[in-house]
Amino acid sequence: MESSNNYLINNNSQTDDHIRIGDALIAHAKLKQHDVERVLELQKSKNMLFGDAAIALGLIKDSDLKKVLSKQFNYPYVNEGGLPLSKTLVAAHAPFSEEVEELRRLRSQLLICWFDLGYKTLAVTSASPEDGASRVAANLAIVFSQLNKKTLLIDANLRKSVQNKLFNVETKLGLSNILANKQGSYELSRQPDFPNLSILSAGTEVPNPQELLSQDGLAELILNLEKVYDIILFDTTPMNLGSDALTIVSKAKGAIIVARKDHTLATEVQYLHKQLNLTGAKVIGSVIQEF
Repeated sequence: MESSNNYLINNNSQTDDHIRIGDALIAHAKLKQHDVERVLELQKSKNMLFGDAAIALGLIKDSDLKKVLSKQFNYPYVNEGGLPLSKTLVAAHAPFSEEVEELRRLRSQLLICWFDLGYKTLAVTSASPEDGASRVAANLAIVFSQLNKKTLLIDANLRKSVQNKLFNVETKLGLSNILANKQGSYELSRQPDFPNLSILSAGTEVPNPQELLSQDGLAELILNLEKVYDIILFDTTPMNLGSDALTIVSKAKGAIIVARKDHTLATEVQYLHKQLNLTGAKVIGSVIQEF
């Protein structure tokens, strides 16, 4: 059976396809020129794909092939020796897994129901920190950026931010500093392995997050960012830590609720849904995750 993640080679002629893959593997110091000749010989005799033949000969690993193909097809992800990102960012570390396939399905649904309608901002919220909304927001940001969408993830959880840790961002300046006008200019954190993804950290911890988020500065910031980005995702404070999420959702105009299987109570989701409806924003749906 042909592997779904191999580049298909025409075994009847020496096409440019296997030449490009062979050259790419050589460039990544995975194959020597004489190795490519061995691979081609096995490929022809066994009617195999080029990548399968190289793996069968023990010359490369499956992860080597996926990395080369990801660059060839402009599909970035973190491979061995990549950025020190949190393992919870499965879209970065294991983009071919079933879990990430589910994230891509969610991405498609959000495009159809929201972003393709002209909206650019969406809040990701939950009832409690244990529901994993921050994890969903981070992974969604990655898969949107892999779709070649210029994506910005804003950590709007000014009470207990986590995106800095997930993405290994060192800066202490962020959203709170911008809104407090203590940082006239700001620089978004970029992810080298994900050229279409930027992160705006929560910033300095403040004693009045709800008041800060309620000021006109946030709406103005969103308007400016919408001129630059295709997708803007907000990671919000869980409802049981404060009602900051309601302010974010009202300005984002759309939200999804994240719940955790066998953990989040139905009454918590119902209450959160009711509160979000009061903001006038659209609750697009709920995401139930299991981890």
